[in-house]
Amino acid sequence: MVATTPARAQRLLLVTFGSLAEPHGGLQVRSRVLLETLSGLGVDVAVASTREPVGAGAALPWASRVVAPSRKPFRGFSLDWARVIREAARSADALIVANAMLVPAVYVARTGKPVVWDTNECQSLHYRRLAPTPRNRLMLLVWTLLERLAARRCAVAVSIGDVEAEAWRRLHPRLRGKLATVDHAPLARAVDQVAARAALVARIGVEPQRVLLFLGTMTAKHNAAAARWLLRELAPRLPVGTALVMCGPGSEQLSVDAALHDTVFCLGAVADVDSVVAAADLCLAPLASGAGVKTKVLHYLWHGRPVAGTPVAFEGLSGAPGLHVASLDQLCGLVLHLLDAPPPARAPAREWVEQHHGRERVREQWRHVLQWIPRP
Repeated sequence: MVATTPARAQRLLLVTFGSLAEPHGGLQVRSRVLLETLSGLGVDVAVASTREPVGAGAALPWASRVVAPSRKPFRGFSLDWARVIREAARSADALIVANAMLVPAVYVARTGKPVVWDTNECQSLHYRRLAPTPRNRLMLLVWTLLERLAARRCAVAVSIGDVEAEAWRRLHPRLRGKLATVDHAPLARAVDQVAARAALVARIGVEPQRVLLFLGTMTAKHNAAAARWLLRELAPRLPVGTALVMCGPGSEQLSVDAALHDTVFCLGAVADVDSVVAAADLCLAPLASGAGVKTKVLHYLWHGRPVAGTPVAFEGLSGAPGLHVASLDQLCGLVLHLLDAPPPARAPAREWVEQHHGRERVREQWRHVLQWIPRP
C-alpha cells in the first residue's frame, strides 16, 4: 500500500471592514458568521480588518490571526492597508473580500491569489432605486465601476440570496457562471424576555404599554433616512403609552423634538442587542431604498417579533411569518392599526429563520463554495 499525505486544509484570508470582534450589523455580522462557519469547517482563516479593538485576537478565537492597518483607511483604501493585505496574503491560498469597496486595495496589493468576492449589498441596484440626484448618479457610477472591477478580479462571487443573485447576473454579466449563493444569517442568541423588558424599562425610565423598535447603524444611508422618517411621520402620531426606541451607532445623535421626549428614546450603540430586540412588541423597517436581505430583519424574526416594513426591507424574505408589509406612504397607518389590535402572539419565525437562514444551511452553502476556489 502506498502511503498518501492528507490534503492540507485551505488557508484563507478574510479581508473585511471592522470590527468583527464587536459587530454592529450588516457587513460586520455577515463577516463574523462567515469566520465562525469556515473555522467550523476546518478552514484556517486569518482576518485582515480595517479596524479592530485592542485584543481583538482573543475575542475572535475562530481566526488564526487578526491584522489591521495602523490607521483606518479612507473609503476602504490606503497604501498601508494594501501593504497589510499583501503581507497577510503570503500565507493564504485565497482571499475572501467582503465588499467591492475593498477590491482596489486588494488589486494594489498584487497578492496573486484567487479572490472570492462576498458581494454583500448590490450597491449599483441600490442607487438605481434612489432619486436621480447628481450625487446619487455619481455614486451609481462609482459603485458600478467598483463592482465591475470586483466581477473581473474574482474567481468566485458569493451572493447573499437568490433574489439578489438575479440582480447581480442582470447588472454584471461577468458574474454568470461563477456566482454562488450563501444566505445571510443573524448573529442572535436567546435571552429571557421578561428580564429584557425590565432592563429596557429601567434604561428609558418609563414603563410603556407598547415598545416599538428600530435598530440600525445610522451611518448607513438607508438607516439614516428611515430614522428621520420615523421621527417626522410616525412618532408624532403614536398613542400615549407607546415608546419608540431607536438604537444603533449614531442614533444618540438624532435630533428629537422636545414634544417627543416622552415617546422617543435614542439609545446609541447597545452592547446587548438581543435584549433590546427581545423587549420590543413590534419592530420597524421603514426603508425607502436598499438592496439585499437585511440582517436586522432576520434578527427581529429570530426573536419572534412581528415586523412592520416596506417591500424593499423584506426583499429576499418571502414567506417569512410575522412580516407586515406596506408602502412607505401607507406604513404609518399599518403600524397604528397593529397597535390598535391585541398584542400579537410570538410568531413561529425562529424555526423559519433556522431553516432558511440558519447556521447549518450557511455551513453547507460555504462548503459548496469552498469547492469552487482554485487550489494552489
